[in-house]
Amino acid sequence: SNITARSLTVSATGVNKVYDGTTSATVTLNDDRVSGDVVTTSYTSAVFSDKNVGAGKTVSVSGISISGTDAGNYTANTTTTTTANITSRSLTVSATGVNKVYDGTTSATVTLSDDRVSGDVVTTSYTSAVFSDKNVGTGKTVSVSGISISGGSDASNYTLSNTSATTTANITSRSLT
Repeated sequence: SNITARSLTVSATGVNKVYDGTTSATVTLNDDRVSGDVVTTSYTSAVFSDKNVGAGKTVSVSGISISGTDAGNYTANTTTTTTANITSRSLTVSATGVNKVYDGTTSATVTLSDDRVSGDVVTTSYTSAVFSDKNVGTGKTVSVSGISISGGSDASNYTLSNTSATTTANITSRSLT
């Protein structure tokens, strides 16, 4: 009488992640082996259906294989699917002050930068930037407020971590003619 290999059903549990701009996923594998058997399961690839933030997103797992002392007693599925969440990434916006010539006001201009995933399209803006006072000086404090994410195809993958920032810039003398 022959003993045939038992079918081993390998399933996956998706691991949630913070948005990173990729579809790469991580899973833990489970199976229905006979208690006490020494079988190790592994996979070569786990990917989300797309890179964007969402709950209960499909994760496709492929390249499932088995090894171990008792692996020869089993045949296993090579693919499976599961779900996991991609949560939004915190976006920190910083400002760089732009020097200006004295004009009698505290109005300032800044350039915004942030820590988005390279290549993502996110538009940031601010409503106000002001010097601490109107006088000529070097390294003067500039306060920026009203920072927001105002658009871009990847903006929905981020949560803004700050709505204000501080930087410095110079106010130089105005020449009189």
